Formats: sequence, structure tokens, C-alpha cells
Amino acid sequence: MKEGTHLTLSDGREILLQDDEDISLLLRSKHEVIYSHSFTCPSGGYGGGTLLLSPSERYLIFSFFSGESEEGFSLFQIEDSRLVPLFDSEYFYGEGAGYLFSHDEKVLFQSLLGGFGPWYVEDAYQDEEGAPYFEYGEINILDVESQSLSRHKFHVYPSEAWEEEIDGPSYASEITDGNILHVSMPWGEELLTLPLADITKFRPES
Repeated sequence: MKEGTHLTLSDGREILLQDDEDISLLLRSKHEVIYSHSFTCPSGGYGGGTLLLSPSERYLIFSFFSGESEEGFSLFQIEDSRLVPLFDSEYFYGEGAGYLFSHDEKVLFQSLLGGFGPWYVEDAYQDEEGAPYFEYGEINILDVESQSLSRHKFHVYPSEAWEEEIDGPSYASEITDGNILHVSMPWGEELLTLPLADITKFRPES
């Protein structure tokens, strides 16, 4: 996906993020503003943001963060002369959000995985059987048509070869065969079948 604060569509129109003072998204044609959308982020402040364009150029993601390990996003549909708001999220705990559309762009995945090391076993949570695990973030899934969002947690169980500095890259990278989600994790790629469970448990060997 194209990403930045100034995106140019294939037909020459431009979408700009302006956030020096107030936050607004501008749609320009031939360098003239034809639409402006004022944005108010969730409570928690605003530390910056970026724009992402779906492969078909039908949708625009405005991804933003608070500066306090919180990430959120807004989704817009791009029409000829305006940006139509479809969904506004709250702030979610995490850093370095990644985004992926399904091939038909009916589903949007937001990855908020990892990024909080070092991961010391003595600081881990314990499950109902007393086994240590880490909360390794989540993948949030938005059904674009119904505008419904589901949240899916990732738990990582350390092995004997566990290394404390287990940090990124961690993100949903692609979908194959219609329902296989490829997730890049520090120890390698994981293949998950959609729909995801509420909690996915990983037990890496290293």
C-alpha cells in the first residue's frame, strides 16, 4: 500500500494530511482543495499520523498514535469529490501498527504485535495451568461492509531456548487461499486459518 502524508492517486488527485495545528485531511484536484475533513482523535492526545491507500485506491486509512504506546485508525471511502468516513477506532495499546486488506478489500487487518521487549520469563503471566506466557499484542479485524471490529489476542509461551530480546518484525503480511493469514513473527512465519480465535497461542522453539 502507498503510505505517507501526501498521496497521489492514479488519476492525479492528491490526498494530504495536515496536522501542524488542527488535524485535517484534504482532497485536491489540480492543486485545488475540493474537500476537507476535520479530524478529532480519541482522548489521549495526538503524536502523529500517516495515510495509507488501499491497492484499488477505493479506501484510505488514517493511522495515528498518541505518543504513549497507543494506536488508532480511521477508514474512509474515496469518492470523486469527497472522503466518506466509514469507521473510527478507539486507541489500542501498541506501537508500530501495520495494515493489510483482504484481496477483495472487504476486510481490513490491523497488526499490533510485539515491540515491548525485553521479555523476561520472571515477568510473564501464568495461565490456568501455571505455564508462563507473554501478551504479545493483537490483530484487530474490521469487516468493512458491516463496520464491525473484532479483536484477537496473541499469547507467546517461552521455550527453554527463549531469548529475552525477541523483538519484531511482527505483522500480518498476506492472505492466501482465501482464508490463510500469514503472520511474520521474530522466529519465523506463522500460518493461521481465518476466522481467528479470540486468543492464539504460540510456542516457538527458539
